[in-house]
Amino acid sequence: MFKLDHLMIEVDNPQIIANDIASKFKLPYAWPLIQTDNYLSIGINFGDINIEFIKFNKRFGIGNINYDGFSGIAFTPTNSELNYEEYLKNKNLFCKIGEETETYTTTTIECNEVFPTIFLVKYHFDTAGWKKKLKDDFENCKGGVYGIKNFKSLEVDFSKVEKQYLFEEFKITSSTINQITFSSSSSNEKKVINIIPNLKIIVI
Repeated sequence: MFKLDHLMIEVDNPQIIANDIASKFKLPYAWPLIQTDNYLSIGINFGDINIEFIKFNKRFGIGNINYDGFSGIAFTPTNSELNYEEYLKNKNLFCKIGEETETYTTTTIECNEVFPTIFLVKYHFDTAGWKKKLKDDFENCKGGVYGIKNFKSLEVDFSKVEKQYLFEEFKITSSTINQITFSSSSSNEKKVINIIPNLKIIVI
């Protein structure tokens, strides 16, 4: 129904932070620095998903709101014909359009009750070419320094959220920690990487 697309990390200087992480992980960029009236954004390619480093002027349509570190989880609908707003409202989940542009629409889900923010991204262009480039770039770098192979799981501190069925819908493990786990092709040794505020990266 929904596929994890990217994680959102709020930082003061996306370019500098992304450059540092790309260098340390030896991973390619998912997209170069983008500047709009609402944000600065740059993405790093972690294979199955991307990690976005962003500085907001207006966060999902609201100004003067900023966080530090891991602050958002983006999904895309796997069925382009699905009226996902109606689908989620029928499950008693509050949805709100965050931003509409020519290339995408973002829709937040339970944005006043859930943090990090869960949101949907619906792209308004054919993403096939971009996704092929992402796949080729990641294969060429062989998973970077840690030999990252596949995304395995996402655990997020949603322990105080009442609508726990939300996380089953998006296959997120509600936990007391924030961590994303990847499998590795290079080693069986577990690596815990604390490089992003509020988010552990685990490679096993």
